[in-house]
Amino acid sequence: MASDHKEALRDLVDLSKARSTQQHRLSVGTRAPILRLQGAEIAQRREQFQDLIGGAASELDRSTLLPVKSRYCLLVTDAEGVVLESYAPDGVEADFQRSGLTAGGIWNEKLAGTNGISVALTAGRVLTVSGEDHFYRCFSRFACSSAPLTDAQNNLIGSVTLVGAVGRRPDEIGLCEQTLHRATRQFQTRLFRNFHSDKMTARLMSRDPETRRCFETLVACDDRGAVVFSLPLWRDDARPAPHQNLVGRHLSDLHNLEISLRGPARVPPRRYFVNAAAPHVPARLNKTGPLAGFTYQGATLPKLIERARKLAAYRVPLLICGETGGDSRDFAKAIIADLGLISPTGVTVDASSPNAAEAVAEALEAMRFLGDYPVDRVSPTLVLQNIEQLDDPTQTRLKQFLEDDDRANGDRYNEDRALVLFTSDQPWEQLQENDRLQPDLLYLVGQSVLDLPPLRQREVADIIQTHLAQDRANPPQVSDQAMTLLCDYDWPGNQREMRAVLREALICGNGTMINVTDLPDRIRNRPATSKRDLARHALRDALNSADWNVTKAARLLGVSRATINRWIASEGLQRPE
Repeated sequence: MASDHKEALRDLVDLSKARSTQQHRLSVGTRAPILRLQGAEIAQRREQFQDLIGGAASELDRSTLLPVKSRYCLLVTDAEGVVLESYAPDGVEADFQRSGLTAGGIWNEKLAGTNGISVALTAGRVLTVSGEDHFYRCFSRFACSSAPLTDAQNNLIGSVTLVGAVGRRPDEIGLCEQTLHRATRQFQTRLFRNFHSDKMTARLMSRDPETRRCFETLVACDDRGAVVFSLPLWRDDARPAPHQNLVGRHLSDLHNLEISLRGPARVPPRRYFVNAAAPHVPARLNKTGPLAGFTYQGATLPKLIERARKLAAYRVPLLICGETGGDSRDFAKAIIADLGLISPTGVTVDASSPNAAEAVAEALEAMRFLGDYPVDRVSPTLVLQNIEQLDDPTQTRLKQFLEDDDRANGDRYNEDRALVLFTSDQPWEQLQENDRLQPDLLYLVGQSVLDLPPLRQREVADIIQTHLAQDRANPPQVSDQAMTLLCDYDWPGNQREMRAVLREALICGNGTMINVTDLPDRIRNRPATSKRDLARHALRDALNSADWNVTKAARLLGVSRATINRWIASEGLQRPE
């Protein structure tokens, strides 16, 4: 792709130079070729440009585009290549101004020859014209990265350019082009949403599996979710199949696309779609479904799963928490998949990510809008991970969302209500003790708490076998001695630590059998504990309490009947006469 890009740019530059000589009759040796408009005409053009973009454009602000202490000149032009705004850092303004890189400079090809602004406006994409690629020799010391600006209907309205020294490294030029590409994409997105402020809008994204290139299309929809206008955000002739023929189709019919929705700019009247009937929850858990793997792990998980399925079906917000390194995220995904709620409108946000505040705000807006204006056959879901990492303003925003949602729906079942799941790598008791979450938010988030048991309380042997069998046709085996050590270990790092230990053992061993010598020192050399003795006493107590009813004893210990029978056999226990 890089070579194709360079070849296409080479063709554009060559054609432009040919026109500059043959059609425009320009001379490469001209010392000061750039003409400048008078102040009154510049002011008129600025006013026209402001009308097109709807006021100030923060995406084109110098604080956004220029790095600190940079020696770049920033230019914003109209569609005819006339510079409307120019910024150069202190100390170097005069150098740029002498070359016509200032307000009023005319950089169309007819007068300025081959240059970054004119070529970008002609090609309609981000590019860099550097050094000798300029038509005039006096500009050969500059490297100009330019990007076209287009409005909500894809009409060309101007350009934005970063001008620096020709000696810039290729990676620096690439960074400039990426910065301009991102800014112009955000600029056009804002214009699109403002233009369609009375409609629901969505961003459709897909990725080519071979080139890994990302494609984005903006669409405007009616209140039923049907697309009425679409706008691709890439500049070449690529037409990925999922992005074609969108107008007239319903959002729920668009497959192989990641969809994020936004509501109208002005607040619409609220609509309530409350369903009188109760949701359908299958009586039996699918043994091959995503939640089945948790059921077999014992402890309190079977009971938690039963509660989670019912609560999620009624769209009750759930807080799924547990110790560090646990599987709260996987549990949340499994609940959504088990109830068949996977949809293009599902959103997952990690509160520990750098842009979490913005992502959460947009996600909550999408959930609120979809609750009022639902898409047929699509259930919105939001998974908010690491809930304790949210900053205070975002916590306040989330609190308002949950309070509004509770007032609107209460305890009534509403299938159009978003299912909101929160996850944390801290157990519920620890979340209550620390002050990471605002107290009033804590109990809104924790309306229903699923505190997952740590790994040491589960069926460790079964979990190990499941990990080893995952994505392997011939799973490796574990020797009896190694399995004993693994089962006796406390696993303070939970699932994350177990995956790491098994990976290390497979790499350091023969890959087919995990032996004691393959295990890390912290497990192999761990002092003997009374864990097995405690388990033996607990088994005897449970059997005695249940009058040797295996089913009741299994329920008391939170394990399966098969596990109880296996323990009885391994310990050589016999029912009292």
